[in-house]
Amino acid sequence: MNQKFDQILQRRNNGSMKWEDAYIQKRFQIEVNHDTEIFPLFIADMDYALDEKIKKEMLKLYAQPDLGYFHIQDSFYESIVNWYDHIHHITISKDWIIPSIGTITSLNLACDMLARDQEIIIMPPVYGPFQNCSRVGKTISLPLIYQNNRYYIDFENLEQILKTHHVRVLMLCHPHNPGGRMWSQDELQQLVDLCKLYQVIILVDEIHSDFNLTNQDFISMIEFSHQYDQIMVSASPNKTFNISGLSTSYMLCASPILKQQYIDYLNHLHIGCNRVGISMIELVYTYGEEWYHELIDYIRINVNMVIKTLEQAELKVMEPDCGYLVWVYLPHIENVDQFVLDLAKETHVLVETGSRFLSHYDGFIRINTATSYALLSESMKRLVEFYKNYTKKIDD
Repeated sequence: MNQKFDQILQRRNNGSMKWEDAYIQKRFQIEVNHDTEIFPLFIADMDYALDEKIKKEMLKLYAQPDLGYFHIQDSFYESIVNWYDHIHHITISKDWIIPSIGTITSLNLACDMLARDQEIIIMPPVYGPFQNCSRVGKTISLPLIYQNNRYYIDFENLEQILKTHHVRVLMLCHPHNPGGRMWSQDELQQLVDLCKLYQVIILVDEIHSDFNLTNQDFISMIEFSHQYDQIMVSASPNKTFNISGLSTSYMLCASPILKQQYIDYLNHLHIGCNRVGISMIELVYTYGEEWYHELIDYIRINVNMVIKTLEQAELKVMEPDCGYLVWVYLPHIENVDQFVLDLAKETHVLVETGSRFLSHYDGFIRINTATSYALLSESMKRLVEFYKNYTKKIDD
């Protein structure tokens, strides 16, 4: 194991939503205080301290007395280009990068800009805020196919929808949250071909792409831009380096027209980027690669332990291609929301209920593995024991 990640941050009473007593009490309907032992595995952020090299550069950044209006330097764009090259072996152009204000906020703005009062496709179960994005227009729900404990895109129904509706935007979560699917080259190609045929703009959330647990390269949707440039990818290192609180991100778009339209939209709303957030993106991409590789190794160990522990209890775990989130099916559980509340009350293990992912979630929970091995291991033991007793009562 790696002590760097075994020693997690002390996040209680510092405003961390994942560890905040007041938020947990409201969310899980239990009484907790600073002395209560808790096992928070729900909100998708990490409990690890940043690398010392990054923190050293952060201190230099915070020591600067100037936090006024600013111009984004070329080094910001170069850090993103280099990261995609080193980590994903993907070549992107600086001209494709649009600094923005958070991955989901960016998707929200793009939907509003492109498809207000028009039809927008989402594919549940999927990260809940996708529905908020699509509400600027008319949401068309295209559920994923669940087969052999894995999700697949329903291309047959998708083409039928595109034939019979005037769809403006299709939203894709890639890698998929909560299932962790890294959509394949063939699947992405088929999606691009259909959207090009019916002139549908593709908006993609790729925030979990750095957490590739497979031996294959991640394929970004932006790589298909030479075939069809009506693609906008929302990305950031917010998950990778746990800097989501800075609300900073970037969009990738190869279409000069779409890119300028988005920039004009931000300017119209007088939305500017966070100066510290922009600097932090450059810092983590520049100084964080070694720490990042160690992180991925640690996440692999945690994910494998969770899979082994839960499958021994005959729970179905959807092994993720990407991410530190694990999607778990609980046989015999009809009301998963109530199960999650009962689990929290009895064990103080706090997991994400399936209903946070809109529909087609029956019996599923999501577990965040980005914490210490020891905390996660104890959580899984408690979960398994509770589940066995819970289902035994149901059977009786």
